[in-house]
Amino acid sequence: MNIIIFGGCGFIGSHVVDLLHANPSNQLFIFDDLSTGKLENIRHLISTKHNTRIRFEMLDVKKREHVDDAFCRFRPEVVILLAAQAAISKSESDPNFDADTNIGGMLNVIRAAKQFSARRIVFSSTSAVYREKRWGKLKETDFCQPKSPYGISKLAAEHYLRSLFPVSMILRFGNVYGPRQTPIGENQVIPRMIRHFKFGDDFKIFGDGKQTRDYVYVEDVAEAVQAAMTGWCGTYNIATGRRLSVTQVAEGIESLFDVPGYKWEHREQPDARRDICLDVRAAEEHLNWKSEVSFMEGLKRTAEWWNEPQEAPTLVKMNLAYEEVW
Repeated sequence: MNIIIFGGCGFIGSHVVDLLHANPSNQLFIFDDLSTGKLENIRHLISTKHNTRIRFEMLDVKKREHVDDAFCRFRPEVVILLAAQAAISKSESDPNFDADTNIGGMLNVIRAAKQFSARRIVFSSTSAVYREKRWGKLKETDFCQPKSPYGISKLAAEHYLRSLFPVSMILRFGNVYGPRQTPIGENQVIPRMIRHFKFGDDFKIFGDGKQTRDYVYVEDVAEAVQAAMTGWCGTYNIATGRRLSVTQVAEGIESLFDVPGYKWEHREQPDARRDICLDVRAAEEHLNWKSEVSFMEGLKRTAEWWNEPQEAPTLVKMNLAYEEVW
């Protein structure tokens, strides 16, 4: 199967590439502008001289001519769109750039997919499209009322996709974590906590630490993307359906570093979203998918990756807001 993956060098995208490459019938065409993705994430595949089933090229999804050329040359059957502007504060400080990437990029992909007869688009969306719910879990049918321009652009991209390319899959991710995740500004609490212990980076918990998120391991997310390539078209939450507070995450990190009862510093500023937990029954029923990796097992694998010989991953300093968005 010919598959184009936009954003294939990113944290999530590179794990999707690993999984799809394991199937010898897949031909992968990876595109990334490397603004946040890293070539190192897929170098173990593309550095093999005789590996003809995978190809990487630089590409900016915001540029229509780039996208058209990619489709013209590679004629994909399935398109996986993981490339995005994913920083909430960037969307607030530069909403035009956010819209150009998340909405304009989607329109470029839809146009090319229709022109060159792609069978399906798999799109990575986010729980940031939802209006926060005080009780219960967020369902795909719940009312969407994003608080940020980022959430607005992702929701708009969803609507364009449903309207213009109905044979599509929309995956709303929970808070994805795992190996290769590099903190951006003050996003991504798990790698930031790990960096705090390994490299002495400053880290403070926002508010009382009781705010909850639905943390899902990146390899489980990659499995969901693979399932979406052939599953029942629709919109699906991809998460665990379980709440974990920032305090509970901190306790897991403490156990890995053998510092029980560590005195974390706190900021007075509370988290903008108090409780996020996703209902995942639709994905279980229609995609035959569910998360398999427990939080502590995923945390252990993540910490082990940080222990591998490598340069300390550079924190991308973009003055971003603290909200986690994946």
